[in-house]
Amino acid sequence: MEKDLKIYEPTWDSLKQHQVPAWFKDSKFGIFIHWGVFSVPAWAPVDCKLDMYSRLYENHPYAEIYMLCMKYKNSPFWEHHKKTYGGDFHYDDFIPMFKAENYNPDAWASLFKEAGAKYSVLVSKHSDDFALWPTAYSDRNSVNMGPQRDLVGDFGEAMRRNNLKMGLYYTWAFNAYYSHYPCFPYTDYLHGQAKELINSYNPDLFWADAEYAVPEQRIPSEAWKSKELISYFYNHAKNPDEVLVNDRWGREGSDRLLGDYMTPEYYSMKGIPEFYWETTRGIGQSFGYNQEETEKHYESVKGLIRLLVDNVSKNGNLLLNVGPKADGTIPEIQAARLKGMGRWLAVNGEAIYGTRHWVAPEAKTVDGIDVRFTLKNNILYAILLDKPAGKVKLNSLYAKENTQIRILGTDGLLQWKQNGSNLEIEFPENLPDSEAYSFEITPEPYCLLNNETMPKKLTVHDLQHMAFRPHW
Repeated sequence: MEKDLKIYEPTWDSLKQHQVPAWFKDSKFGIFIHWGVFSVPAWAPVDCKLDMYSRLYENHPYAEIYMLCMKYKNSPFWEHHKKTYGGDFHYDDFIPMFKAENYNPDAWASLFKEAGAKYSVLVSKHSDDFALWPTAYSDRNSVNMGPQRDLVGDFGEAMRRNNLKMGLYYTWAFNAYYSHYPCFPYTDYLHGQAKELINSYNPDLFWADAEYAVPEQRIPSEAWKSKELISYFYNHAKNPDEVLVNDRWGREGSDRLLGDYMTPEYYSMKGIPEFYWETTRGIGQSFGYNQEETEKHYESVKGLIRLLVDNVSKNGNLLLNVGPKADGTIPEIQAARLKGMGRWLAVNGEAIYGTRHWVAPEAKTVDGIDVRFTLKNNILYAILLDKPAGKVKLNSLYAKENTQIRILGTDGLLQWKQNGSNLEIEFPENLPDSEAYSFEITPEPYCLLNNETMPKKLTVHDLQHMAFRPHW
């Protein structure tokens, strides 16, 4: 490590000095990959409602926690398992069936790039305690069993060959094999495996998964020795300023975030938080592949683009999950969603990548079309989430005399005029169909702040009381 690089101590005062690197803020869009032994049964009940979730996980849409849920004998998981495989068929009997015979991480990377993603995060080990690398701490890994291949190593090499930043997920607290955590032997086991991942694969992002996504519900970080591991990760990176960790490391104090950015799940912010964030969610209802999901369970391309645009306008990223099948292939229905996003970003990416939030993240046109704003240099991007019909009136925007307005993907300039506090823009009648319409306003106009345009600033205290959907 370079001598002039900062050394981080395992203390709150030291770690809170670490900043989110610019590449992460510029990227905006990443791909999560939940893949493992759970991809063999590939099953969870669908159409679960939030109020149907039980503390015993009897009714849960996440296929990646199949091992835990099948332990509850009254659960849909157990009933499905018994009917399909028999009551004497153990979870580890799935391991020889997890062969990854069609795993091609370069094909994954090609698809992710086509989707417009700039980074990817692979689940290296989920709650079934099966590692996708040759860990020295357990025989239950993908080199000794199943695929007999270092899946993490091949993934990392492929992402970097294809110029994608590479992150690794590691379940930090939730483990179906160890029910008596936290305890010192288990914590030592966690640190040993985590350091293997750090030292062997040099991830750009370390995505830990603690027991809950809501800070006030977390076990204190001291129980996991989280600060020691985070400082180890920073200090063993080639450049500590270019790596980052998420926020699921346990609670630090009454309302403090331990980590570089927050990770709400199946949830987006209603305002601009005081720190950086990233929504994570599946294309469908599950992260791991669920064979029960059909077209109706998957979010549309338009819905995913709206989510991405909304997050970016509020100072956040989108980490969108794919769940490959056990053989390593990504289901076509998921690939089609990614390709659809890529087609839109190929035209509109200028309004997404490298941008920052504006003073007002959102507005409505006078005729009710939702608008999101992003900013880059002296250019304001306005993204209409529905198709405009002729003239668009943006309330509380005041353009400067030399303003030019252009629809992204076109060369011609749009006609506009200032009518009091409304910026009126003439759109062509023959606009092609699109999931959203982006146009740039140069130079940046004035925003006339009022009760409608004044953005809501969210603090950690506000977020503690929001209905986050926990990731398991």
